[in-house]
Amino acid sequence: MKNSKDFDYIKEKFDSDHLTAPEDLDENAIVHLLESKPLKKIRFYNKKVFRRAVAAVACAAVVVTALAVTRPFSLNNKVVNTPETETAQTGLKTFSDVDEIKKAVKEIEKHTSVYNYNSNEIKDAAVAETVSDTAAGDISYADTYKQVENVDEGDILKNNGKYIFYVDSSSNAVKVYSATGQNTKLVFTFDEFEVNDNAGEYVCDIYVSGNKLIINTVRGVYENEVYRDMTVTYIYDISDIESPKQINCFSQSGYYASSRRIDGRLYVVSNQYIDSSLCKSDSDYLPYECSGNDAERQPVEMENICYTGDSDSSSYLIVSAIDTETGVKSSDTKALFGASSNIYCNENNMYAAMNEVEWKAYGENTQLVDTAVRIVKIELKENDIEFTAASEVAGSINDQFSMDEKDENLRVATTSYDADGEQINNLFVLDGNLRKIGEVTGFAKTESIRAVRFIGDMAYVITYEEIDPLIVIDVSVPANPQIKGEVKITGFSSLLVPVDESTLLGIGYSTEGNGNTQSANGMKLALFDISDPENPAVLDSYTMKDTSSDAQYNHRALTVNEADGYYAIPFNSYAYDTEYAENGALVFEVSNGKINVTDKFTVNTDASEEAYTGIYVSRCTYIGDTLYVLDDVGNISAFAINE
Repeated sequence: MKNSKDFDYIKEKFDSDHLTAPEDLDENAIVHLLESKPLKKIRFYNKKVFRRAVAAVACAAVVVTALAVTRPFSLNNKVVNTPETETAQTGLKTFSDVDEIKKAVKEIEKHTSVYNYNSNEIKDAAVAETVSDTAAGDISYADTYKQVENVDEGDILKNNGKYIFYVDSSSNAVKVYSATGQNTKLVFTFDEFEVNDNAGEYVCDIYVSGNKLIINTVRGVYENEVYRDMTVTYIYDISDIESPKQINCFSQSGYYASSRRIDGRLYVVSNQYIDSSLCKSDSDYLPYECSGNDAERQPVEMENICYTGDSDSSSYLIVSAIDTETGVKSSDTKALFGASSNIYCNENNMYAAMNEVEWKAYGENTQLVDTAVRIVKIELKENDIEFTAASEVAGSINDQFSMDEKDENLRVATTSYDADGEQINNLFVLDGNLRKIGEVTGFAKTESIRAVRFIGDMAYVITYEEIDPLIVIDVSVPANPQIKGEVKITGFSSLLVPVDESTLLGIGYSTEGNGNTQSANGMKLALFDISDPENPAVLDSYTMKDTSSDAQYNHRALTVNEADGYYAIPFNSYAYDTEYAENGALVFEVSNGKINVTDKFTVNTDASEEAYTGIYVSRCTYIGDTLYVLDDVGNISAFAINE
């Protein structure tokens, strides 16, 4: 197999997949893109979607959330010695100086043959109230669908009831529209993000908080012939939307991984990988931060860098808290050596999880022998961020919904391997110090977890190999989780959405084939009755073949209007046999155990060959009785819902 860094080979792959690589995409960016994504077979019916994907992959808010580390030894044989300086934090230590960090990096590199980014979050508990009916006047409007109530998540679309803010990846800009139905118009564009041969800055996601707009970007720059990534957060005053003013910007080293907004604070998470061969000085081994456009960057204080004592990745997890009113740090920036960031976050704690993979060499071949999830707990205080505990559990997590905290206990669902190399699934309960206090393991053999949702004391787990079982697990006794029941359905759900106390909606994939030849062939909605944990049942389903939706892998693409009782998701249909394409938004209601499609709004219908190079609809949102549908090149369409 050719080296993944052979640029000619990369270009050949674009050609073979009928993709056109952007002219302004440099070699390092493409290498970073390919190394940051697990290989997936994607059905491309839209060439423009590639440009959208490049900007998305440049931003880990959409794709880079957990670092998978390849380890040559068993999980009980750690490759880094424990430094002498230990904090009072459970399971965490601090370095005494840079030399200790350099030693740890080089020791890891000596024993680790492959580093590979594993994107779990592309697809971030109590039941979340995800719709804001806070009036702009008396008009309700959509909020970003999020995992935890009162914990906002960045997305490419935000809506404040008057204006719609949207990340147009095709032009690498944030566009602002005055939302006035059919008279909606573009009023301002934030597009001062430099992309050239020596630097590239890509918009990842945004937040809107009162009269403030927050833009998170990742900036890649060449310094002394070395390519480095930096996460940059801009805060603008948008009191006058046609003449916004930048309040401040804050940057930290590493690739943007994720963020959360809680009250007036924004928590920004990045990952910085350290390669000793690229380090020209001691400072290159340290994470850094910088406040202001032209300010000099400062290394994170040594006392604010800790690690778990058994780190197997020469990377930093960097967390900063920014006051969203001033754009200034509200606490010291903290860093953890040897961890990455599939993020679950509530109002009090953030948990960062990293999937670790262990391979064993057999001559020229390698074999997967074990997996583990390294979890780090981060307490979020009013004026401080504190890494307080670290632990490992067997297996790997699917996405952020695989984690949830209740009554100070963390519940984690994972997929691992048994002694015969078969996939099995587990649910672990960890206490406030991340010590395991309960578990149920080995269920759904030969299958892997595709979706999880915790609702109160119950966990609902979707696994898949050939069919889709919904498994119900009672976690009311943390020391003794119990599987209560399961129900099977064809296809599989990748997002589970609580409808009410007795009903659960699944959004995912329809499948076709038989035996080991099952493959996804479209989008599927499934409705489950969960009123009796021992006897869950399938109530209804709805399938759109040859159709995809961002909601299948990104929960933020789902729009929920609780006041009017409907859901909306973007969709893109393709049918190669008839050369017919359709893009738009599907609107449906759930009532009396049925999924009722009430509207299917289309923004592009083309029966010609050009359908495959047309637009791609990525988001929809509502204000009052109007649904707005946005595509990947910044077009916006408005539809009346209740006419």
